[in-house]
Amino acid sequence: MEGGLVNAVRNNELVIATLPLMVNINEITVIGIPDAVLFMKGVAKAVIELKTSNRWLDRLFDSEYVQAQLYAYLVNKLGLGVDPPLVMVIKTKRDSSATEKLRKNIYSAAIKYLVSTMEVPAKVKFRDFVIYINGFDRSIEAHLKWALDYWLMHREPGGASPTIGKCATCEFNDRCPFRVYTPSNADVRDRT
Repeated sequence: MEGGLVNAVRNNELVIATLPLMVNINEITVIGIPDAVLFMKGVAKAVIELKTSNRWLDRLFDSEYVQAQLYAYLVNKLGLGVDPPLVMVIKTKRDSSATEKLRKNIYSAAIKYLVSTMEVPAKVKFRDFVIYINGFDRSIEAHLKWALDYWLMHREPGGASPTIGKCATCEFNDRCPFRVYTPSNADVRDRT
C-alpha cells in the first residue's frame, strides 16, 4: 500500500479504499482491483464488490462470487488482515444516474452489517440494492488454479456456463465444444 493510504488505515477507525491488489502466484502476477476494501482499526475486514444488473438482483452468479472471493484471497495473501476478510457483493440496478448518495447508502449498510453479529452467508435486501455477505471460501484456490492452468497453457480453454452474448465475442467460439453461439442463432436473437 502507498504511504498515505498506510497512514490513513493505521490512524483512522474506519477506511474504505479502492486499491490494486497484486500477488505473484506460480510465476504469474495476479492483479485485481476491488471496488472497496473496508479497513477497521487498521485491519482489512471486508472486500466489497459492486455489481449492476437490469434484472438479476435476487441472484448471485458464480462469476460474481468467484471474483469477490479472489479479491479476498489477494487481501489475505498480502497480509492486510488478521483473518481473511468477509466478502460482500452488492447488487444494484443498472442506472447511469446512480448517485453518490446511493453509494454512501450502500457503504453505510455494509458497515452496519459488518459490525453486527450475524451468521454468514447472508442476503440482505434493501429498496435499491441487495447485499450478499459470505465468509472467505478456500475453494477460491481451486478456481485460481483452473485459471492459472489456462494462462500457463497447461489446459485448453473450456466453457463454464456459456451464453450467446459471451460466446459471440469469444475468440475460441469457432472451435469450442461448449459453443452456444452460431451465426444462425445470432440472426434468430436479432429478430426477437
